[in-house]
Amino acid sequence: MKLGTLVIGVALLLGTAGPGFAGTVNCKQVNKYLGTGRSVSDVAQTMVIDEADVKKCQEEAASQGATGGSKGTAKPAGETAPKEAPK
Repeated sequence: MKLGTLVIGVALLLGTAGPGFAGTVNCKQVNKYLGTGRSVSDVAQTMVIDEADVKKCQEEAASQGATGGSKGTAKPAGETAPKEAPK
């Protein structure tokens, strides 16, 4: 009985600790949300991350933009060249 309770307790502890140790924040998604006009707190709440992580992604994107980044002149996935109307 005590062993079963211990096993359940450990499983619950590890289950709740998992999301906190999930790993890195997806800065690409954070910056996409920020680009739509959402606030830092709104993005943090939506993605269930800390506001400090959102600000860190924002700063990294700004520093990459200032240095040219690694993508050069590549367009974001959502941007395409305008299509010409048929004649």
